[in-house]
Amino acid sequence: MTNKVTIFIEDLPYQVPDDINLLQACLSLNMDVSYFCWHPAMGSVGACRQCAVMQYQNEEDTRGRLVMSCMTPVSEGMRISFNHEKSETFRATNIEAIMTNHPHDCPVCEEGGDCHLQDMTLISGHIKRRYPGTKRTHNNQYLGPFLNHEMNRCIGCYRCVRFYRDYCGGNDLNVFSSKNNIYFGRAEPGNLENEFSGNLAEVCPTGVFTDKPFSQHYIRKWDLQSSSSICSHCSVGCNTYVTERGGIIRKINNRYNEEINGHFLCDRGRFAYQHVNHESKLTQIWSRAKQNYQQKNQSQQTHVLDDKQAHSQLSQWLNEADAQVVGIGSARSSIENNAALHKLVGASNFYAGIASDELSQLQLLIKTYKSNQLSLVSLNDIEQSDAVLLVGEDVTQTAPRLALSIRQMTKNAGIAKAAKMGIKHWQDEAVRNISQDEKSPLIIINTHETKLADVAKHNLNLAPNKQLELLLEIEAYLTAKDAETHLSEKKSSDTQFSDIAITIANELLAANNPVVVTGTHSFDIALLSACLRVSILLKNQKESSGFYCATSAINALGLSLLTQPDHDLDSLIENITSNPPTLLIIMETDLYRYYSNEKITTCLDKINHIVVIEQLITDTVKMADLVLPAASFAEQHGSWLNNEARLQRAYAVMPASDMRQTPVQWLAQHNTLDDEQNLYRYIQNISPLLRPIVQSSTANKSDFSVARQPMRSSARTAFFANIDVKEYAPKRDEKSNLTFSMEGVAGFRQETLNNSQHKITTPVTGVWSPKWNSNQALSKSLSQTLNKSGVQDEADLGIDLNLDLNLGLKIFDGLNMQAFEIPAAQVDSPSQPLISISICPQHHIYTNDELSEYSSSIAELTPEPVISLNQKQANDLAIKSGENLTITSNNYNISLPCLINNTLADKVVLVPFTEFMRLGANKQVSSNHSAGKANGDANE
Repeated sequence: MTNKVTIFIEDLPYQVPDDINLLQACLSLNMDVSYFCWHPAMGSVGACRQCAVMQYQNEEDTRGRLVMSCMTPVSEGMRISFNHEKSETFRATNIEAIMTNHPHDCPVCEEGGDCHLQDMTLISGHIKRRYPGTKRTHNNQYLGPFLNHEMNRCIGCYRCVRFYRDYCGGNDLNVFSSKNNIYFGRAEPGNLENEFSGNLAEVCPTGVFTDKPFSQHYIRKWDLQSSSSICSHCSVGCNTYVTERGGIIRKINNRYNEEINGHFLCDRGRFAYQHVNHESKLTQIWSRAKQNYQQKNQSQQTHVLDDKQAHSQLSQWLNEADAQVVGIGSARSSIENNAALHKLVGASNFYAGIASDELSQLQLLIKTYKSNQLSLVSLNDIEQSDAVLLVGEDVTQTAPRLALSIRQMTKNAGIAKAAKMGIKHWQDEAVRNISQDEKSPLIIINTHETKLADVAKHNLNLAPNKQLELLLEIEAYLTAKDAETHLSEKKSSDTQFSDIAITIANELLAANNPVVVTGTHSFDIALLSACLRVSILLKNQKESSGFYCATSAINALGLSLLTQPDHDLDSLIENITSNPPTLLIIMETDLYRYYSNEKITTCLDKINHIVVIEQLITDTVKMADLVLPAASFAEQHGSWLNNEARLQRAYAVMPASDMRQTPVQWLAQHNTLDDEQNLYRYIQNISPLLRPIVQSSTANKSDFSVARQPMRSSARTAFFANIDVKEYAPKRDEKSNLTFSMEGVAGFRQETLNNSQHKITTPVTGVWSPKWNSNQALSKSLSQTLNKSGVQDEADLGIDLNLDLNLGLKIFDGLNMQAFEIPAAQVDSPSQPLISISICPQHHIYTNDELSEYSSSIAELTPEPVISLNQKQANDLAIKSGENLTITSNNYNISLPCLINNTLADKVVLVPFTEFMRLGANKQVSSNHSAGKANGDANE
């Protein structure tokens, strides 16, 4: 528990926590102190000199001295004044000097109305420009498809390079020159390489870095409709604000959640929203007539149906005399949508839209989580831990926000070292000087070197079977330690452990809060089993140890809770081949990502009727007899279960356009779940673990309407004037108390009435505080939480604290069920060990996710598909870099240029993730190769 100290501000006593700086103390007391360089996630460096206040030695001291509040720890009896004439003059003079070279181009700057510099200028009293001289100017750089660059607006706060280099580990953005001519950019123009570069648009307090995709459909902040949502592009479940105007998603902003994403989003989460606006999105109901079920692609015409005709057609197929109905659920769709399909087809006919290897891993995770043998940790827990074992997962590509948290974890040893010398954790520069190269241990076991290699203590690049061997060795060593067997010396060969296994195990045992991190993206259940067993053994000896597993999609864990064992795509395809259903309903799953064109087309041709509920035109949609346009994540309310089993709620930011509806709505007439409460009761019946979904869906409901639009939203009465002079009433949201207008309680408020038992718990739709119009208003609110006694989470916050009450509910917390014994993993002995090559998936942040490819900005950074291998492997295969290498399987083969990567383990070849999925089982490297092509080809 944080202790309190009493400080005196303008001779009035205040109690504040003893581990914060003076700037945070003032902000926590709702005082408006201007600053630029300080950031709650990055600490203090005192670069901007804008937060100056007067400090006095005691009551008798009337002279005082100027101090920078962000660099000054609070202490008992401290006396300060920020209204003193000298400090006010200093701040006003400082910002006037900063602004001498600023272009004052607010009317054309995209930060206008959302600008921390505007707010601080007014707070500091600098409202009149006196400088008559020539302004310094810079040339701007091309920094890639995500960010605009306007260096003339720079005020030299150093936030950008501190975030990009020190916090994220990027090395291609730097500061050049000195004094009044400093320049923040790259050594030469080009794409910023770090996966978190988009955060510069929020980190920068001015308009130096602005959101480039937002520029293409720019709207002022006060005209944007906003709602709280969940990022759907990986399994982490980051919290976001989705903003909209005129039926177009304009921008994604970070929504602070202390336990998950904190202040930052990855670039995929920030910029992959463009599929909602894409020209290929489905807005109409399509039906195609055919003359013969066995001639699906012949003599067919597509017709547009209305809602009534679509339901009539679906009802007819469902009620055929010999109807056999099968449904495919989606890992990227909400729990409610999957449950609606589950009810329609029945549990035995509901299949998860994922491969068999992945479903097996997910259900193994669920059984282990239910047993309560290990502790599931959040990203915040990982950041506070002091050792991480990362196994078989390139998290920078599969769960980028997790990688950022692991990077922060490595700094804890330096922070602890500085703390012993009396240096607070927020004194960033001092902590870095003291810590130097000292890092908390990060041990990476993978097939190749990842982007976390620069902060890892041990980088072990091993083939999958060698990874498993090492984990089993660590497991055996921990088992022996758990039995209090002393192994200071190596024993006989049957109990002998390698030095590296002993080193890794001892690193984990020496830590106070070690965490084992892995994922399902390797599709290796033996490796996952070994990680789980190691984590359980670690918890037996370290109660505070934790486990984290990155799954493939936002709702993969939730989908597996609704699915019976062995009800995956592989099983379904096999069943269709022998006994095809009469009706197949496919929900938000593109089957062509999982199988070769020939295999899936042949399979679908056996089915009489195919209904596809989808947002976009995919290859699977092209095979459908009836296409029902689905609402996107931005057009529906829904519940999502992330990879740590945290149930979270997302809210629509706009009504569904045209004929789009949620799958729940499309199926309601046919599954008797036309009432929301019936739907939630059914979900609880499928899986009692999902009982908190009712609490999650009603947590933010109240008697008060909540505005999605700001109070200053303009042009409402003229918005549709080009269509009709009539003023149309805003559509009503029947599923929540949010309004599609500015009527209602302001969305940024979390009100608490005088009687604390009566709370107005409204979903947050934006960030704002009086005088603070930019996203930095969050920093003020966060500081206020520090000064509230007994605050445990955002549910305890009071008036004007713009944080979401819904942190999410972890469904496995508190369970105490019978222990589940994880099957012991065994190392397979390959039949030809001398020539056996492991073919593994190669993941990439911009190609792994199905919906990201529809984003034009992300498409610019999508790499050409290649097959990676090391030089030794290339020599063995007699192939050169750039030449095509062929990988074959039962009914599919690919031929792509090879890329030499000497960090790859021996006997390992990496294949692009989507091609790896389509290859299926029995993958082999062909000895045939040819001269490389500009683009790899896939042959069937």
